[in-house]
Amino acid sequence: MKRFLVAALVAVMLSACRTTGEKIVHLGPGSDRADVLLELGRPDALRVVDDYQVYTYLGRHRKRRSLFHTDYTVILKDGKVVEFGPGRAQREGLHSIAIVPAD
Repeated sequence: MKRFLVAALVAVMLSACRTTGEKIVHLGPGSDRADVLLELGRPDALRVVDDYQVYTYLGRHRKRRSLFHTDYTVILKDGKVVEFGPGRAQREGLHSIAIVPAD
């Protein structure tokens, strides 16, 4: 039993070391909100645009400060992922939203 607990603890610690970019590849169009929260955790920012929920995850570097970072965005509609990836969400027209690469 003790070995099982140690193995579970090590697995949790190693999974926490993955970056957002490594975690987000496990999502796909149609993934639900629970999958997003399980894989990526709570978003750093959340906003609602019309029928869309926009989750923003800020790029973080574990060991040192860096001049470069990548923020990731997940866009959900009706609780399902419609788009995800690096960049920020921007309105496209009156009734849609898309992710645009950061400048």
